[in-house]
Amino acid sequence: MSIKEDDVNNDSDNDLGVDFDYQPNAEDDADDDDVDSLDSTSKSEEVCGVKRIANLMVEDIWNLEFRTEDEACQFYNAYSCWHGFVMRKHGVVRDNQGRIISRQLVCNKEGWRNMRYLDMDDRSREARSLTRTKCPARLRIKLDYGCGRWKVSCFVESHNHDLTPPQFAHLVPANRRLTVTDRVQVKNLHNFGVKSCHIMRYIAFQKGGYRHAGFTRKDLYNHIDRYRRAKVKNGDANAAINYLIGKSNNDPLFFGKYTFTSDERLEHIFLADGQSIIDYHCFGDIVAFDSTYKKNKYNKPLVIFSGCNHHGQTVIFGSGLLSDETTETYKWLLETFVEAMGGKSPKAVITDGDLAMRDAIKNVLPDATHRLCGWHLQRNACENIKNPNFLRDFKGLIYDNNDQRDFDRRWTAILDKHNLVGSTWMEKMYETREMWSHCFLWDKFFGYIRTTSQCEGINSLIRFYVNRKNTLIDFMHNLDRALKEYRNNKLIADFKSQCSELVMITSLEAYERSASCYFTRNIFKEIRNEIQRAGALNITVLSTTLDKVEFSVTALGDPAKDRRVEVDRSKNLFSCSCKLFESRGIPCSHIFYAMKFENILEFPDSLIYKRWTKNANNEFISTNMPVNDDIERVLKFRVGALASNCNKLCDIACKDLADFDEVQSELVNLVIRLQSRKQGKSTPNVNVEGINDPFVVKSKGSPSKRSSGGRREHTLIATSTVITTSAVQI
Repeated sequence: MSIKEDDVNNDSDNDLGVDFDYQPNAEDDADDDDVDSLDSTSKSEEVCGVKRIANLMVEDIWNLEFRTEDEACQFYNAYSCWHGFVMRKHGVVRDNQGRIISRQLVCNKEGWRNMRYLDMDDRSREARSLTRTKCPARLRIKLDYGCGRWKVSCFVESHNHDLTPPQFAHLVPANRRLTVTDRVQVKNLHNFGVKSCHIMRYIAFQKGGYRHAGFTRKDLYNHIDRYRRAKVKNGDANAAINYLIGKSNNDPLFFGKYTFTSDERLEHIFLADGQSIIDYHCFGDIVAFDSTYKKNKYNKPLVIFSGCNHHGQTVIFGSGLLSDETTETYKWLLETFVEAMGGKSPKAVITDGDLAMRDAIKNVLPDATHRLCGWHLQRNACENIKNPNFLRDFKGLIYDNNDQRDFDRRWTAILDKHNLVGSTWMEKMYETREMWSHCFLWDKFFGYIRTTSQCEGINSLIRFYVNRKNTLIDFMHNLDRALKEYRNNKLIADFKSQCSELVMITSLEAYERSASCYFTRNIFKEIRNEIQRAGALNITVLSTTLDKVEFSVTALGDPAKDRRVEVDRSKNLFSCSCKLFESRGIPCSHIFYAMKFENILEFPDSLIYKRWTKNANNEFISTNMPVNDDIERVLKFRVGALASNCNKLCDIACKDLADFDEVQSELVNLVIRLQSRKQGKSTPNVNVEGINDPFVVKSKGSPSKRSSGGRREHTLIATSTVITTSAVQI
């Protein structure tokens, strides 16, 4: 026979310190269930009957017999937990065939720490606490060839150290572990965006307190950190690129593009999934985009292209992560955006007025109407002209529906009123007045977007999903979840528009009912308001011919508010000087009153703006979507069907213990079987090697930071002078 020691006596590698991150190996794994009583087949039953571990005497343990080595380990592990110490496998004896015939189990404080680890002079941090005391407690078992059972050959009960009190037993590292169920639950909650501290509180509440959680907060943080690092083990940039490749394989319309610098560091990323591209082709006539910061660990500026759909809700067309905010970078982003959308450019663009954005739009989208965000203009006005009365007058210039001659008159009056003649900021605003005043833009269609508030709303929403600690791969996953929330809102709005009918409340029910048939619910409410306003108007015929008639429509009691409405009877066309239909796509109250005067009962096709109708995106989907591109809908249907059956199963099985045990066992076996089947069919991920993680970017306008000693802190910046060696499209 040969003797082999599995564990050394010094504890340089086995010390369980306070901060030790416990991970049991395959040999040390035991069942989670505590052995609270002896097996009925053991010899102790013949000696003293079945006894609880707490009642066992030394003589009882000497008389124990076990069917297997693992059974003995389970017993001593339960015994150690009950008495306040931790078991450790120590050494084995093997026969000539290499089979284990003897096993020794000891207290984890057995042995001592090697002196060389205590006398280190070049120690970089404080030594760990001593946890070995040469404790003599042990249990040795030996295989009896005659009966084939394992018998106790040595048992030492005494310890030379204090035992752990029962209230601290759950804090001992050996007694802490995340079960398979815990790991799955933690993964799902983490992927959903729940903070780690909240996950710990939830599981502790679920299990009846921190004592019964089975692990500590530090164990949870370690597990989540390992999970994060496992996702980017080949580099964050490579993981992000592999994610883009995977999306393109599952989504035929997906578009992704990235660039990397001469030193092979990831620089810019742009991505848009198939649904975003479909939405753009349906509702991409107006695009708003803005940059935001602190949404990833590299501080890369995030730019989201957005618009509004036929419900007036925010819709996202694509997003990009940039290395800087120069004109050249924005030009690349806009060119990539147009390329992703099949060469279709937007008719109107709204930004916050950033000069780099403005120059890029002039170069890439020369035919698009560029409007400056009204909210940012007001904020700039507060910073440059510190006068609240001026702000009220300035807002009137931004939003009021006046003509251009009236604008010049009001501008001059404001300069004189607030003593702003010669103000540099006011001169710059006057030079760009055609980009922000509604009186210069009232015949251009902007729908419900006059500011980048939708971008601000998106930034406000995604902060619940992404944060400055996110890696690139985490950022992409979380951004995808934010997209799903927007699309779920759109689905709910579709349901309300198509599966319910609003009550008609106006006196012009014919127009109201026609509008309810064509338009979505939110847009219909806006049109209904215009129909209601028509009741407070007066009309006068100015001129009439065989085919055309011109009206003057005034508000009741205020004849100064005069609007001119022209009706082409032959072509059934309408136009109004208020330009509401041209700027927002809905008929104004003046047109409705003219229709009433002309006794027109049917809602004319010329007043139905297709992008606001219930089936606004049906035409594109039917003509451009691939035949089999219904993956997301199929997956949602499957999830719904499985969830429905699982709810019924839970309702039945939870009422009886036998049914519960049966269902629980079957579900575990089914999950294991399906997982093994998937692993057998899985294909290796496409690895993109050689792309390094990007540097942390210094955001535009961020102040320089100095340490307390006056030392300047520098952040590496990937500037526009870096040569882009490659741009890869996925």
